[in-house]
This record gives sequence, structure tokens and C-alpha cells, in this order.
Amino acid sequence: MTQPEDQAKLTALWMAKADDALASADLELRADHQTFAVNRTYYACFYAVTALLHEHGKQFARHSGVLSEFRRTFIKTGRLDKAWGSFYHKLFEDRQEGDYLPTRTFSAEDVSERLTKTREFVSIIRTLVDDS
Repeated sequence: MTQPEDQAKLTALWMAKADDALASADLELRADHQTFAVNRTYYACFYAVTALLHEHGKQFARHSGVLSEFRRTFIKTGRLDKAWGSFYHKLFEDRQEGDYLPTRTFSAEDVSERLTKTREFVSIIRTLVDDS
């Protein structure tokens, strides 16, 4: 396999992880596990953004690095609306709070709305990956 083929395969694997995280978020929400569903919505976005950045030859060891580069390359340049940068950042914060603060809770309605928006976010990122 050549290097471009390797890159395309890894990008596809990251996008597949995003799809798996979306499916997992849906299952967690239906099981009334809102905090875990929030975690999975964040990871769906993280994996999709990781795929997008990978497609552009960029890799990061930390979640904050992925978020920063996404903002720098796609939000600040106007390639994506600022609202998507804010959405991804909010999920990042909510995932950390949900994972590390046992008192942090989320309503099923709120998580359902996030899941719908996460599906849209991943779809938009997939289009950018496909256009790369």
C-alpha cells in the first residue's frame, strides 16, 4: 500500500470510529445514560475532526491540540461557521465535566438535541474529508 492509500485508510478508520461513537451515543441515550451519551457525542466529533486533520497531514497527541488546530484551520479561516467551533468546544467541556465531576448531569432532552446536532456536525466534517 502506498502512503496516500495508507492515509486514506486511516482517515476512513477515524470516520468509522466517529460513526461507531454516534451509534453508541444513541444506545446510551436510549438506556437513560445521559452522561455517557454526552461522552460519545464528544468522541464522535473528536474522531471526525481527527480524520479531517489527518487528511490534511496533521496529527496531535492531545484533545486540546485537535480542538486548537480545528479552530485555526477551519473556523478562523471561515471554512466552517464559528457556531461549529463553539459547538465542538462546548462538547469538549461537557465531556470533561461529565467524566470527572460526579455531580454533573444532563437532561435526556438536552442530550437528544446534542446528538442531532452531532450527527449534522459529523456529516459536515465527512463532506470536508471527502472533498480533500
